[in-house]
Amino acid sequence: MSKSSAEVSRTANRNRLPRGTLSQELIVKAAFRVADSAGMDKLTFQSLGRELSAHPTAIYRHFRNKDELLLALIDALHEEALADTPPLTDDWAHDLMQIAIHTHEAFLRHPRVGALVAARTARRENEFRSVERKLDCLRRAGLNDTDAARYHRVFADVVLSYSAMDASLASLSPEVRDADLRAWKTDYLTLPAEKYPNIARVAPVFVALDDPQNFLTAVQAVIDTIRATADATPPDGRERLP
Repeated sequence: MSKSSAEVSRTANRNRLPRGTLSQELIVKAAFRVADSAGMDKLTFQSLGRELSAHPTAIYRHFRNKDELLLALIDALHEEALADTPPLTDDWAHDLMQIAIHTHEAFLRHPRVGALVAARTARRENEFRSVERKLDCLRRAGLNDTDAARYHRVFADVVLSYSAMDASLASLSPEVRDADLRAWKTDYLTLPAEKYPNIARVAPVFVALDDPQNFLTAVQAVIDTIRATADATPPDGRERLP
């Protein structure tokens, strides 16, 4: 026998969180669960209310809109990355690589969120901590202020954009992802050599789209450029002449 609407309503009310117990932290954790399982398009205040057994209007007491919630999710990704990143050492390049690796891993743990957030600025505590830590590495490398600011932007953009791209690949349906990965081992190997001579030469050794070494190679290239720039910086740290 089906329940009446009144019975359903009473059951829902009994399952709801006690008033005043909802917090931004609980909402963010629930938002990750919804996004990870159903996708960002299904992340609404209504779905969060169901996930938290709370009325959707309660979410608005903590976040004015979905974009404000998204910024909190970005900051939570920075928090995850920072929590896993080892303490600083006396090797600035090693420390930068560790920041990159653990940021990438945080994005891949939440690919449906990570695929969408690389271009956004959270302007929250954990993002500030992440920026401060990267700048510390760059200053220890020997860059002057101008170069440190420039290479922070380059380093961060490479790490975030590559992490978002890998997260996007991971968030594809298995069928679509497998087809894209397979193309580099099938489609490219069958192209006519007379029309695509360079592809024909290199295709047998193409690396997979999801090869972890791709990300590490990109980050290392930026670190090598930072090192070369620091080596060319005058010992007194003055701005280099154009």
